[in-house]
Amino acid sequence: MKNDIKELLNFSKTLKILYVEDNKNARVQTLKLLSHFFDYIVVEKDGRSGLHRYIDYHDKTGKYYDIVISDINMPHMDGIEMALQMIELNQNQNILMISAHDESKKLQNLLDLGITKYIHKPINSEVFLKKISKIVNLILVKKEQENHLTKIEKLNLELDSLIDSFDTYVIASRTDLKGIITYTSKAYETISGYSEKELLGKPHNIVRHPDMPSSAFKNMWDTIKAGKLWVGDVKNRKKDGGYYWVHAFVAPYYDKDRQHIGYSAIRIDITAQKEVESLNYKINNLLNNTGEGFLSFDKNLNCDSGFSKECLNIFESNNIAGLDISGLLFEDDLQKKELFRYGIERIIQSDEKQIKEMLLTLLPKEQCIHGRDIQIEYKLLEADNFMIILTDITKTKILEKKIKKQKKIQAMLLAVAMNQDEFIELKLDFEDFLNNPPPKPKVLQRELHTFKGIFAQKEMFHVVDAIHGLETLINSSDEDIYTLFSNYNLQHIFQKDLKLISEKLGKNFLSTKKSLKIEDSLLNNLEKKLNSLYKSIPNNDIIGNIIDDFERLRYQSVYSLLAGYPLHVKRISERLNKNIYPLEIVGNTEIKVSQKLVPFMKSLIHLFNNSIDHGIECSETRIENEKDEMGSITCFYKKVDDKLVLEIGDDGVGLDIEKIVINAIKKGLRTVQECEQMSENEKLELIFEDKLSTKNVATLTSGRGVGMSVIKSEIQKIGGTIKIKNSINQGVKFVFTLSI
Repeated sequence: MKNDIKELLNFSKTLKILYVEDNKNARVQTLKLLSHFFDYIVVEKDGRSGLHRYIDYHDKTGKYYDIVISDINMPHMDGIEMALQMIELNQNQNILMISAHDESKKLQNLLDLGITKYIHKPINSEVFLKKISKIVNLILVKKEQENHLTKIEKLNLELDSLIDSFDTYVIASRTDLKGIITYTSKAYETISGYSEKELLGKPHNIVRHPDMPSSAFKNMWDTIKAGKLWVGDVKNRKKDGGYYWVHAFVAPYYDKDRQHIGYSAIRIDITAQKEVESLNYKINNLLNNTGEGFLSFDKNLNCDSGFSKECLNIFESNNIAGLDISGLLFEDDLQKKELFRYGIERIIQSDEKQIKEMLLTLLPKEQCIHGRDIQIEYKLLEADNFMIILTDITKTKILEKKIKKQKKIQAMLLAVAMNQDEFIELKLDFEDFLNNPPPKPKVLQRELHTFKGIFAQKEMFHVVDAIHGLETLINSSDEDIYTLFSNYNLQHIFQKDLKLISEKLGKNFLSTKKSLKIEDSLLNNLEKKLNSLYKSIPNNDIIGNIIDDFERLRYQSVYSLLAGYPLHVKRISERLNKNIYPLEIVGNTEIKVSQKLVPFMKSLIHLFNNSIDHGIECSETRIENEKDEMGSITCFYKKVDDKLVLEIGDDGVGLDIEKIVINAIKKGLRTVQECEQMSENEKLELIFEDKLSTKNVATLTSGRGVGMSVIKSEIQKIGGTIKIKNSINQGVKFVFTLSI
């Protein structure tokens, strides 16, 4: 046997076997033997199904089974008929037949078909394995012969191709010792544009281009005359006046007697390469003068060797080729670095261009690199490569910050200047609050929160940020609230805003007008005496005017007290990107109320903030819920008998009672049992409890759980009542009833 058993066994594992047998017991025994030789065995139970499987395998793969092993006597179609049709399809099919009977006629049929491999049942394992080994060996020998022939044919074809193509594709020439051309290849003629007749017998400098310096050719002649190989790039002139570049190898040429008879040259056309180099030089020169960083990187995040000079300035490096781009961009920013790497990985994994482009937009767009603010723009290139454009926006950011601060200052000046008297009163109240803080911690926090809201109305950003920071500190620290309040030095920060106001609006703007504090009881007595005097002296204009002045001291129109809120709602909604219709104050402008209602009216800022921040949904959510994409906040008041009824509401999400109850239990404000016994209205009123907020994060606008408790505290002081009308996903309305 040509091959050893180990080689045959390894080879047999690669063969495909079709085994056809109708007897179950015979199948089991034979498969045990076959499994020692073959890994791929397909079994069929009769000749017809075996033939179908044979044809189907060929249709799917274009190949035939390496060996067919089949019983002769089977239902539907016997093995002889099946083998006959298989051989018609493939004359070289290897077939081993098995039979339990001595069938001379059928044996002759097998021989006629060319099938010489035959074995009787019961199968002798030694005989069976020998038969199989012979078949496998024959297949192996045949494949080796085919491979050998294929290699020889391939080698011959390659040699023929090289010989045939040399003249066509290799730019070759020879000259005599004086440089007169004696031979040129077809490729030389093609690239130069000259015919063989025009070249032979001519000096080789017929193709010399005027751009090539004479010193280059002197170096070449010195080298080859010394018997050495000269290698270099040459620009040559075409017959039509054009040019081409070659990388040339020029050497001495000898005859069979080793006599030096001339020079031979082989050239490689590098015209395209030179043009690319020229284009790259121009592009690099252009990119290097844009002041931007251009670079590309591969799917492994390694920077390519081509990049603009500005990249070296940005990354403070001499060379970035091969470096990890994520480390260069986000050296210490682990969160951004992870986001960047994850995003690039997802882009590479995606097969859809639109998804790739969408994921690019999610990558970090700005980063501070070595103290410079850098804008990052991404471009997707071919083969999962990427380009980045880096722009230094440090000056732009500084300018933007200045403009942003200037806008803040202008907004503050406008808000303050609208009502000088009101602002001076606010200033005095806050300074009194700072010098004489309320003795109860809860009251201190409530008043602090209210001042933050009122100062936010006045766009006083320094003091608003400071109060917000102090509130955060109070809520996160175990230290005494009055110690924190004292150490925070709000007065110093408040002076920053006052200094800006004084510089822009003039020193006299903040001048405190002389004022006299009169107790309410004394004022009432004076007013009664004046009214009595007016009755005794009717139509006295002087006394009448004095009575009007007293009325202005004691009463103020509801409309004027609410007049600042429309602008506040507009500013806060813009800041929070909420689309809300302009707030309208609806009510009789002649209705006046006592000055004792002023603190309550100021506390309503918390309610408006909550409506904007908590209540009104974003436009997308409102559209999904089939609501007007613009939210609405309403404010309506009227006089009923001797009471003022004030209604403030919105058409947002409404109050989530379940969430309110859960938060109240978590905060320890109520027990589970207490909440179970409460009415729906009582549960709603939990929003007025201290520290209860439905928001997880506190912002400058809301989230402290203080604002609503301030409102409740102020309304209790004046003996008013609150009623809540709540509708999930439709909004909420607060109805306040106040004594005028």
